[in-house]
Amino acid sequence: MAQGNFTWHRGDITGDIYFDYLRPPSGERIPFIRLYMMIDGNRDAKPVRGLRIMAYGSLAEILYGHVQKGSRIGVEGHIQMRERPNTTSPTFEVVAEHVEFIRHIDYERGNQVMEELKARGKLPGFIGNANPTAMEISFAEGASENGVRVE
Repeated sequence: MAQGNFTWHRGDITGDIYFDYLRPPSGERIPFIRLYMMIDGNRDAKPVRGLRIMAYGSLAEILYGHVQKGSRIGVEGHIQMRERPNTTSPTFEVVAEHVEFIRHIDYERGNQVMEELKARGKLPGFIGNANPTAMEISFAEGASENGVRVE
């Protein structure tokens, strides 16, 4: 992450969640997820609708397993600008590096995804059947005991 390029947002997922794989010419497929969040600011500000959030790799798979439209999450990451073909304006998005699950989370489905990742050796902080450290999984405020924070 570029020095000084850090952002943190908490909001509700709106719209459809898009999950797919990047297919580089050589190498392993890279999972990614794209979703949009509505963020309420202070009382005097209008809410931000449709903040684009992107996540890649294991974080994308874990996020896709746990969230649904209406889920509230916290996202830490950096802002990225991309030029899209056939458009005149660039796209700005937040690339997630850490995600905190807050409410309306599907822990049953999410835990299945985490077990699959663990079996494949792709879950951050897990080696084989080792347990995660407190830094890799913590409890989100307002979440159930299965609240997960992935770093």
